[in-house]
Amino acid sequence: MIINIKPVGILLCGALLASSPAIVQSQQVDTRATELDRAAAQLEAAANRHVDEARTAIVILAKDPVMAEAIQWSTGIFILPSYRRAALAIGASGGTGVLLRKREDGKWSSPAFFTLGELSVGLQVGAVAGPFAFVLLNDKAIQRFTQRNNFSMGADTGLTVANWKRVARGSIGKGDVIAWSSARGIFADVAAVSVDDIRYDEKMTDAYYHRKLSANDVLSDHVSNNQAQGLQQALGAVSAPNK
Repeated sequence: MIINIKPVGILLCGALLASSPAIVQSQQVDTRATELDRAAAQLEAAANRHVDEARTAIVILAKDPVMAEAIQWSTGIFILPSYRRAALAIGASGGTGVLLRKREDGKWSSPAFFTLGELSVGLQVGAVAGPFAFVLLNDKAIQRFTQRNNFSMGADTGLTVANWKRVARGSIGKGDVIAWSSARGIFADVAAVSVDDIRYDEKMTDAYYHRKLSANDVLSDHVSNNQAQGLQQALGAVSAPNK
């Protein structure tokens, strides 16, 4: 009978290596990197979904002649595919949307991602509604998104948000923002809308473009993502002068 005997020194050496602090630390780093990669992939998938849903919202919006005219006047647009009202503290997100700026040549920038905390639409807690769009009519409205990390839109903030149902054709270019939704009963007949706790979603934007970016970087055409072309083309079709 043949008996294989491994040297005790080799066994001890292997055990010591397996429990070495450097090896354990390396394994922990690898695990953490995997978790971060998985989280980034999930954020990117969510960003892709938001962009696709925003395109669908624009197709619906384009059927309304007032909003089609508003897009032609616009300097940008913030599209919120869906919004859930929850009993949450300030800083919590009720929805995630995309912001695009209209260039001087009439084409549209890549999308930057923002979260919205509170929207005065009269929804009950837990209710979901959408899509929503906020057509930005001047540079002041665009700058509010690019110059502040947390801000609100409303009459008391120096930025008026008009209810699209109360806007007459021919008077569109006189305000700051026009709020629209295809959901029935939203905004009712109120003349103005308030939007609170808007925040730049840096993590989702970074995951979408695979690099760290500010909102201004995205809107200034420092980056692009082919996945957004459908949304950009849909906006371009609505904002074309001959529409």
